[in-house]
Amino acid sequence: YRAGLTCEIEGKPMKKILFATTALVATAGVAAADVSVSGRAAFGLRHNGVTSTTVLTNNFDLYFSGTTETDGGVALSATFEMEGLGNTGNYTKGTAVTSTTVFSASAGGLTFSYGNTDGAFDKAMVEVHRIAGIGYELWGGTSFIDNNDGGQIARIDYAMGDFAVALSYAGFDKSTGIGAKYSTDMGSAKLTLGAGYESQTGDDYWGLSAKADFGAFSVAAGYADSKNNTVFNGTWNISAQYSANGLTVGANYLDSKTANTDGYTVFGSYNLGGGASLFAQYGERANGTTKTGSLGVAFSF
Repeated sequence: YRAGLTCEIEGKPMKKILFATTALVATAGVAAADVSVSGRAAFGLRHNGVTSTTVLTNNFDLYFSGTTETDGGVALSATFEMEGLGNTGNYTKGTAVTSTTVFSASAGGLTFSYGNTDGAFDKAMVEVHRIAGIGYELWGGTSFIDNNDGGQIARIDYAMGDFAVALSYAGFDKSTGIGAKYSTDMGSAKLTLGAGYESQTGDDYWGLSAKADFGAFSVAAGYADSKNNTVFNGTWNISAQYSANGLTVGANYLDSKTANTDGYTVFGSYNLGGGASLFAQYGERANGTTKTGSLGVAFSF
């Protein structure tokens, strides 16, 4: 049995510390399993533009993961997620504490996932730049960052080199999705393209997205539309970000014809080392009538 502590931000492992390695049973042929604990926390000020209040707040997310591999080479993993453990929670998540699970099995380029994971549309679409995984995200409105599938998503992914495809079904809103993503290195730039389609009760929608990285500078854009205009109706997102010497600054913009509104966010963060960052952001929603902001310190472990 091996237990470890893992630090991760936006899917990128920061470090893993094995704090105990004990031979409990000296039996040949028994596969070893890894158990890890990771999380992220933030503390600071948050301004809610809807209620026009500024409060001290904190947020705490905790994740327990277990992985193993069969003799046939199939990797199995399960993660138990506890999010929103702070006193007032993340602005975009509300104040409710949620506990969900994700199960996955993979072999070669094929992966099956079930639980609180993305549908194929979300998995394939390239997301705009924002403060993700640190602080209190101010992104809101009708976007294609995450859909509401109640943590009941089954998805199959297949990756072959720079190309990946995904199929999914979500029991919560009875939606079936398909998505594809392609990444290529063009020398001075890295280009990522994503496209997705999802059919659910009451509407079908599709989207196209792209992201280009030019060293420290990066831009991203996406567009989505729907058949009956109940999910997306000419919704598009754009963003830009610059990172150098631990400092990151960026901005994003959302225009939604479905909600008849637009909004923007400007943000910045500074890497303090050890998984800790200072963050600040300001945004306006509902055509400038709702103003939001936050600043503070965040860290992962």
